[in-house]
Amino acid sequence: MDSASQKSEWMPKLAAHALEHGITGLSLRPLARAAGTSDRMLIYHFGNKEQLIADLLAFIAADLTQNLTTALPPGPSTSRVACLTEVAGLMRNPAMRPYTQLWFDILAEAARGQSAHAQTSAAIMAGFVGWIRSRLPADDPDPEGCAAHLLVLVEGMVMMDAAGQPEVADAALAAYSG
Repeated sequence: MDSASQKSEWMPKLAAHALEHGITGLSLRPLARAAGTSDRMLIYHFGNKEQLIADLLAFIAADLTQNLTTALPPGPSTSRVACLTEVAGLMRNPAMRPYTQLWFDILAEAARGQSAHAQTSAAIMAGFVGWIRSRLPADDPDPEGCAAHLLVLVEGMVMMDAAGQPEVADAALAAYSG
């Protein structure tokens, strides 16, 4: 099996492990066990641990985006408020909690100065801005600015939920929907 095929076979197993256990203090041996291989084989196919983690996080971000896209009605939202309500509703759903917990792990590592996590988180955020932009109505006057704004609102709501303050997130959504 070539390297790309092998990586594709392992990624869902690696993602499931990361979503269950997070990435803080992640080591190769548990990942290898989850994938049904050895840590040496992971290094052989990915080059190093940093590349493995970067590829894994990109895979998980793409998986999340696909899950969100599938859960929403096809096509763009009818308005900015509808877009925010739809995306926030999905991201605040308890089924998304493993993704948000992993996201907080990534951000914590980036805040600690892990440049690979900072680069990966920047790429993930750029992807989500693009995804939200694609959900906005075609006639939105500032789709780039609005997508960034909505992403910040959703991120804040998810953070408030994680901090045990869902009423703050609800108030923000109500004020925006006003």
